[in-house]
Amino acid sequence: MAEADAFPAALAGTVAQLLPVLSSGQLHAPSAPFDVHQDGRLLRIPVRTYYDREQLLACTRLPGDAGVIALCLGTRHHDGHVREACARQLLLQERAWTVPFVVHLCGEYVLEIVEAIGAALPAWNTQALARYLRENPPYVDTLERRSISYWSCYYRGRHPAWDSYPGCRTMAALRALQQLTPR
Repeated sequence: MAEADAFPAALAGTVAQLLPVLSSGQLHAPSAPFDVHQDGRLLRIPVRTYYDREQLLACTRLPGDAGVIALCLGTRHHDGHVREACARQLLLQERAWTVPFVVHLCGEYVLEIVEAIGAALPAWNTQALARYLRENPPYVDTLERRSISYWSCYYRGRHPAWDSYPGCRTMAALRALQQLTPR
């Protein structure tokens, strides 16, 4: 199961128990993953998941790591409303292993998601974010290009200048975190 590669090895048991529940109602397998590194480990995170909406949301309410893993996978869901709901809940977590799922949403085209993350970034898991961003500079560059592209295509009318677009401010916050000196 490819989704298992999206999480640290320490979560393998929980992931192995959760995935059969999620995948029993999925429309089809998750789409091809994107690769990032966290703490020296390669993670392969699905670009999109196609779990049954209600089954996924029920799993997000599971206690402990299982519910947080479901939230992470929900941030990759094909339905933008589900992604937003999962992202908002995930921002309430402080687990370092959730960082790749939150950061990926900074290049999202659903503006409400980008705004929620931008508002949370200043106080959210700063050291884990900074470490992850420093470990993945080409990936951060790609997120920024994607954000610029979405602004240009969909939001330029509402935000005529790039620096007025929430995605610009979110990317600027990521870039500032990326420059933090490790403790």
